[in-house]
Parts: sequence; C-alpha cells; structure tokens
Amino acid sequence: MKNGRRMLLLLAGICYASLFSYSQKKQPALPPGIDAYINKVISSLNVPGVGVAIVKDGKVVLSKGYGVKRMGTSDKVDDQTLFLIASNSKAFTATSLGLLVEDGKIRWDDKVVQHLPWFKMSDPYVTQNLTVRDLLVHHSGLQAYAGDIMLFPPATYSRKEILQKLPQLPLRYDFRTTYAYDNILYVAAGELVSTVAGMPWEEFVQERIFKKVGMKESIARYTDLKKKANFSFGHARSYNDIRVVETFRETNIGDAGNAAGGIVSNASDMANWLITQLDSGRTPLKERVLTPAATADLWKIIRPMPISRVDSLIAPSQSDFWGYASGFRSYNYGKYKVIGHGGALSGFVSQIAMVPDLKLGVVVLTNQASTAAYWSIIYHVLDYYMGNPTFDWLGGYKRIQDSAVARALARKKDLSIARAQGDKPSLPLKAYAGSFMEPLLGRATIQSEGDSLVLRFDNMEHYVADLRYFQYNNFIASFRNMGVPTEAYVSYGLKADGTIDRVRIEVRDPASRLDFEEMELKPIKEKKMDIVKLDKSLRAEMAKYPQASFGIAFKDLGTGQTFFINEKENFHAASTMKTPVLMEAYKQAAAGKFSLHDKIKVSNHFKSIVDGSVFSVSPADDSEFELYQLIGKELPISDILHRMITKSSNLATNIMIDLVGAKNVMATMKEVGAHDIQVLRGVEDQKAFDAGRNNTTTAYDLMLIFEQLGNGSFVSKMACADMIRVLQDQYYKDAIPAKLPADVKTATKSGSITKIAHDSGIVYLPDGRKYVVVLLSRGFEEHSDATGVLAELSKMIYDAVK
Repeated sequence: MKNGRRMLLLLAGICYASLFSYSQKKQPALPPGIDAYINKVISSLNVPGVGVAIVKDGKVVLSKGYGVKRMGTSDKVDDQTLFLIASNSKAFTATSLGLLVEDGKIRWDDKVVQHLPWFKMSDPYVTQNLTVRDLLVHHSGLQAYAGDIMLFPPATYSRKEILQKLPQLPLRYDFRTTYAYDNILYVAAGELVSTVAGMPWEEFVQERIFKKVGMKESIARYTDLKKKANFSFGHARSYNDIRVVETFRETNIGDAGNAAGGIVSNASDMANWLITQLDSGRTPLKERVLTPAATADLWKIIRPMPISRVDSLIAPSQSDFWGYASGFRSYNYGKYKVIGHGGALSGFVSQIAMVPDLKLGVVVLTNQASTAAYWSIIYHVLDYYMGNPTFDWLGGYKRIQDSAVARALARKKDLSIARAQGDKPSLPLKAYAGSFMEPLLGRATIQSEGDSLVLRFDNMEHYVADLRYFQYNNFIASFRNMGVPTEAYVSYGLKADGTIDRVRIEVRDPASRLDFEEMELKPIKEKKMDIVKLDKSLRAEMAKYPQASFGIAFKDLGTGQTFFINEKENFHAASTMKTPVLMEAYKQAAAGKFSLHDKIKVSNHFKSIVDGSVFSVSPADDSEFELYQLIGKELPISDILHRMITKSSNLATNIMIDLVGAKNVMATMKEVGAHDIQVLRGVEDQKAFDAGRNNTTTAYDLMLIFEQLGNGSFVSKMACADMIRVLQDQYYKDAIPAKLPADVKTATKSGSITKIAHDSGIVYLPDGRKYVVVLLSRGFEEHSDATGVLAELSKMIYDAVK
C-alpha cells in the first residue's frame, strides 16, 4: 500500500502540472469497461447472473443486471430483477428499531423483557439484562448460528414459537464478551418491532422504509415473492457442480425469519437504500427516514470483531479493524472506513459497501453462492473511486475459490467411510421405525414405506430423507429436494434388549446444505389405551344423561389407534363448520387466489341461499362484537379468520363464506374424505333454517379433517401449523381443554346452538404425543350442563391415553 500511495502522489503532481497546458478533465462517472469486467467475473466464477448498483454523490451512476436469472435460459437479469438479499435485511430491522426510538416508543437500553415479558434466554441474568441494542450486535453469549435449524429451511413455527425455544439454546460465552453471529435474536427484534408498533414487522418496513426510500419492487414478506414475475432463481454450488434450486421460494427461509434475512430486492431499489444511508437518512425522494444522528448511531461499532489475516492473493483487502454496529459492519479498506454487510441464503449471496467519505456505495446481488464474485466487483469499483492502483481481484479470488473447492473435496474424501462387506442390520427393517423427539424441531417419525425407511419431521416440511442401510446399525439419509445431493449418517444406539435408545444424525460433507452438523432424536414411548375399558367408562358416564345423544371419535396420531361411539350419526354442525371454512381459505390462498394478508372490506349484507334476499347478522346473536364497529373498513383476511375461529364470530364467518364459497368448502371436504360434512350456508340465514337447509357434521368426519391438520397433510405443513396456531388461540375452552392439565395444549373449535354443544380438535401431550378427539352432543337444555359433560368425557379419554 505504501507503493500505491507514492504512485497516487506522483499522479497527483502530474495532474496538477498539467493544468498549465490542458483544461481540467473530470473523472468518468463509472470505471472504464465496467460492463465487460462484470461479465468476465460472472463467466469466470460460473455465476449465472448479478444485479449491480453504484451510487456516488447522491446519484445512481449504475443500476444494471448482468447474465441470466436461471442457468440454461436466455432470460436476462435487469435492474428490476429481484434477488434474496438475505442478512442485508438486518439493517432494515435495525432501522425499524431506530425509528421506534425516534418515535419515543422505546430506548436502545430498554430491557427486552420490558416489551416482550415472556422472552427468556437459557440464563436468567441474560434474560433480565439483554437490551434492545443487544439483540442486534451478536454478543449475547449464544453459540454462532444458534437456532438456525429452525429458520433455514423454515420450520412451521411462528416467530414467537421460535423464540420460545431460546431457553433450550445454551450460552457458549459470557454475556457481552464475544462476537458470535446469530439470526435468532434478529427474529426477536422483529417480534419487538411488531409488538411495539402494533403492526407486523413486514408492514412496518413497507410503510416506514420502503415507501419513503422509493423501494417500489422490494418485499418484506418473503412469501410474497410468489406473486412476482421478475425474479432470479437460486443456484446451489456443491464443489464444482452448479444446479438450479427449483424450490428456493419454499425452502430458503419462511416469514418467521423475515427480520433476519427475508427481504427480497433489486439493484434499483438497493441503490435508493444506499443513497438514503449515505445522505444521513434522507431519501432520493428528499424524505427523511431517520435523523442524521440516528443514522450515524446505526453505524457505530458496538462489538469489535476478530481480524483475520487475508490470503496473500488478495493482500490489499487486509483490514486494520472490523466491528459490528447495528445491522451493519464497519471496517477499513486502506485509509477509508467502509460500512457494509453481506447476506447468504442457499443459491444467493449479496454484499453492500459504503464509503461515507467518498459518498460512494456499491451493492452486488448474485444468484449463485460466490462471495468471490461480489468481492471481485466491489473492490474493483472501490479501487477506481479511491484512486488505488489496479489489482487483479478476479484472478486472486478465482484462485482462492478453486483452492477451497479442492480442499473441500479432499476433506470429503478423508471423511468418507468405506463400507464393511457382509454386514447386515441387527433388527428387521420395521424395528428401526418409530416416533422421536428433537429438542428444537419437535416430533420426528421414521416410517417403513415399501422396502425402505423415510425420515420426516412434523414441524419441518423440507427435511424428508430416504434411509438406506449402510453398516453397523447405521443408515445413510438422502434428503429430498435440496437442489444438490445432500446426505447424512443416521446412527442407531440400541439397548441390550434391542430397543432403540437414541438416533443420531451426523453431517460429514463439508459442502452440505443442511444447517446442522449433528442432532439426536430420542424415542417417544407410544402407548395404546385399553379401548374396552374406555368404552365401558364413557358409556356409563353418558348413560347418566338419557335426554342427550352423543357422537365421539378419537385417533392417536402416533399409533393410529382409533375409538368411536356413534361416529357416523349426523348432528347440526353449529360453529364446528367454521373449521372447514378456515381450511378452504388456506387452500385458496395456497392456490394464489388471494393472500391471507390481503385486506377485504367488512360488510354485513349477505344473500340467503333460498331466494337471494339480503339479510344481516345481528350482534345480539353473535359472540364477537368488535367486528361490527369496523363495518365499512378493511381488515386482513387473516384477522377475519382469526375472529371466526377464536371468538366464533358469525359476521366473520359469513364474510369468509362469501369470499371462498360454500360449494368450494363442500368440494374440499369431499376431497379429504369428509363426505358427511355439509356446509350449505353461512350463519343466521333464517329462510334457509326454516327450510331445513342446515349445516351438518359427524364426529368421524371432523376427526378426519383434524387428523389432516395434525399430520400437516392438508395443503402444506406450514399452512396446517398456521391453522393450528389459530385454533390454539381459542377463547372458548369450556369443553375439551377444561379439565386437562396446564401443560397439555389444545387446538380446538367448539360450536353450540339451542340443545346442541360440540367440541373438536387436537390434544398435545408434553412428551410429544398427540391425538384428535371430537365430542358432539344433542339434547341438553343448559349449555353449561352440556359442556360440563363434554369436559368430563375429554378428561376420561386423556386419562386413558396418558
């Protein structure tokens, strides 16, 4: 670098002298030959496409796409093409918190538990002292990347459910002593933004940041990517093999992880973001997102980071300091301070670099996980504007990348295990099957399917693996739909009697796409109840109420054991019909007919199925009243569904039936085998009631639909988990849950009209077992008498199961 500075001084002297004989020339706005250089980078490093933007002195000097969106096609990237920016999303979460600080709603040194009272870490002291700022700077004491197994690919958990797993993540380091990058506390930051702002993190970012900055095409809710047409596919690298990740929209991340890495953007929008940052929070539209002081505060180093010695092939990039600020990193390149951050999700990497002293910013978005590509471009651009000597960044990074691949291949070979000849399984193949628990991912099953075993996780749709026997009670798991071949060893530990003690999954491939190195599964001790004894006790209880008739259906979702009493008898469905309506809404949302986040107008005008005459629902006949105060306003579909289930809102039910169609609900019920569930109409259609056109159900059919929800087999595991969360929020818990222990969770939907009282749902035991139970009744004069009996029947079934 000394030689470089001398050269710069010499050039400066020559330029000064030339003023006497030549007019002063301006530096070109862009590095000469930039297009050719970027195309050479992506060609040399086998990157299908990139989006690049450069901003200088408050103006966009380059915003452009290079290459293609998908390898093997001619569909070119442009500056509007969307890429996953991954962890560059963190700066938007930090900015959101900064906005709430400026609004006076929080302070940086507030304790997290002041705003999220339920928040807990594994250490009580850290729980009570972790601040809002601590969420952003990676020094909580957690091991690096702790909890990522729940985020990439996405588990079915909500943000809050992920955070409720934090007590199970041990702290590796002392509090505020060590830099260890994590994503899970950015999930917490997103939850804090939602709680304090009173709106989802995604809406807050859209309204308070994207709209003001002019990021017109960017999306903060990752699942909205399926609505977009101009997007890039991800391309996964496994050593030298590059493949399209067909399922990247489903497998890379879910909405629970948006605050940590879910934003999708393009070169044009990111250019506006860089301008805003470099202009102290003032946007290209001349609106202010943050004050200059607040913007500078986000760039302030909080946690120093270790400085590594870079490879000699890229020696000029050696920094003297590295530090983590709030959603940004700060380091030096030569004499200049750089503010930047990277992002990586399978098939995508991104990097931003801002040089405040030069009012310069660069962003590179790629659709193949080549950090060599973005650094080769960024340093080339920085050198030009800094006046540094020319350096062969591409050559250096290419050699480093090639060496890394060679080392990884050698390591893979070293880690490979030769198969012993003649070894056979100790047990019959079916004996290796069972149900298991993993502390973070929950229930897993290994089931015999044909001549092989298949591993699945209840809460992880995208971890499905075929197991083939290897040796010594070890199997090789080949994971499906991972883009590139992805394998792990599955080792069974057996007890002396041959029963399974534990199952260990170990990843040895250095290039694996799995976000864990090892996990251990513990067997769930499935139990079968004494059906004869249960039948006798239930019938004895029901016999006490000769005026009433009952329908009961039960299914253990682990063992498959069932139990029935009058399971095919038809009953008026009452509000149990709202569960099929919920399912139809999720089905249509998955088909792209609408998004559950779309807003629709609240109306109280409906047409009778008898003659089309208009009727309204009366608040006097409803169990939820707030919705009537919102007539004429727009609410998210998800909000209306939540009211329909949790408060059994009749108005919400009719709005949803108008949206999805009763005939569609019926058709879907038949598709899933629930032929006796009749959803003919909404609620309070008096003419239909008088004509005997009522919604009906059976205990058996309600069991079928809850079985599909419990097993995650309706629409998708993610959709089922979301519906179950709604059902778990149930306000009316006077039947199935009423007499169960506090540590037993339920997801239920009840229903009642005159002389009718039902409850239906799923019961979750603390040990990981779960069962469906449906209790229908007819004939009780008093509702409280009916629910009291149903609660007792539920308790008797629970006692038999436990």
